[in-house]
Amino acid sequence: MYKQLNSKQRFTIFILLQNGMNKKQIATAIKVTQVRYNYETAQKNAEYHKRRTPGNRAIKAEIKTEAIRLLKEELWSSEQISGHLAKYEIFISHESIYRIIRNDKRNGGRLYKNCRHRLKHRTRPVGGKRQTIPNRVSISERPVETDGKCFGDFEMDTIVGKGNHGAIVTLTERSTNLLLMRK
Repeated sequence: MYKQLNSKQRFTIFILLQNGMNKKQIATAIKVTQVRYNYETAQKNAEYHKRRTPGNRAIKAEIKTEAIRLLKEELWSSEQISGHLAKYEIFISHESIYRIIRNDKRNGGRLYKNCRHRLKHRTRPVGGKRQTIPNRVSISERPVETDGKCFGDFEMDTIVGKGNHGAIVTLTERSTNLLLMRK
């Protein structure tokens, strides 16, 4: 069962750390296993980093203009721009650059024309909206006659490939499970 350290143990840890004791000595002094002490310190470090690390930061205008300049004049990819700016300790992710390009395109800009792939590879939303088949009858509502497994009764189905490219038609004979497929 998980048991957190109490305030007295935490204060003891604080004092012992200032005295330069190692993890094993501290764990022994507060009467817990070294693993428990490691969990507590890991949790404390995680909370510290969570507080210290800011959330989404706005990209500075100078960085944005430099990234756009490199995209237009040098015709570099977002990954190249990100790597180049990192050499000068200017950090911007390649996805942030793509986000700038996409927002510009959405607002009628022509920045995407400088992209090598013109943002063609990004097809969203994934899956898209499903189209309903008009006058579709559910399989659970099919007539009683079709539920039987008489010889010569075929069931037909289509399998459509990704992006509506290619399709396979399947015919299954219901009594023998004979399967016929054609592309």
